[in-house]
Amino acid sequence: MNTLRIPALLCAALLTGVPAMPAAAAASRAELDERLARVERIVDSQALTEIAAQVAALETELRALRGSLEELQFALDGARRQQRDQYLDLDRRLQAVEAAAARLAQAASTAEPGPEADYQAAFDLLKAGRYAEAQRGFEDFLVAHPDHELAANAQYWLGEVRYVERNYEAALVAFERVLTAYPQARKGPDAMLKAGYCLYELKRFAAARASLERVPRDFPGTQAARDAAQRLERMATEGR
Repeated sequence: MNTLRIPALLCAALLTGVPAMPAAAAASRAELDERLARVERIVDSQALTEIAAQVAALETELRALRGSLEELQFALDGARRQQRDQYLDLDRRLQAVEAAAARLAQAASTAEPGPEADYQAAFDLLKAGRYAEAQRGFEDFLVAHPDHELAANAQYWLGEVRYVERNYEAALVAFERVLTAYPQARKGPDAMLKAGYCLYELKRFAAARASLERVPRDFPGTQAARDAAQRLERMATEGR
């Protein structure tokens, strides 16, 4: 009897302890779930905070970019307006110049040729190497306009034409007339220099030296004075 009761008691004890372990495990599982939920809520809250901060930073950057874009657009519009205004101003100025040129051309076409045109025609012939025609042009100019402000120039170029043609006597007369008839002429230094050259070519060396020596004395600092000095040095080297 006693032997049979002991296993029975053990079985009873075991049976009475079985329900206690699942209850404890269930309590632990619920606690874990709650703790996990809290952690998830914290993680979710931090993630949302970071995302919100990133969104705010992006919005700030976007507003800055929009402001920069607006400034660039405004500057571009201003540059376009300025360029358009400059183009219109240039166009107006060109139209004014073209209109003035047209008026001048019309006036020139209807005006009668004057002394200046006659002088220029003779000078153009000289530049073209048409010396005989140029000579006649300058002679005609001097006959028609002896007191014109270009008369001294015409007289000088008449001498140059004859000098080029090696007619040194006629060239000398033309250059000397510049000095006597137009003493204040701008071509005075050149005329005196060329007179010395003519005398040199005519082998009148003493007279040539005297004429050349007058150039730096009467017209110091001019190119004619420097050319005269060089010719005098040449004559000295040649023993003339």
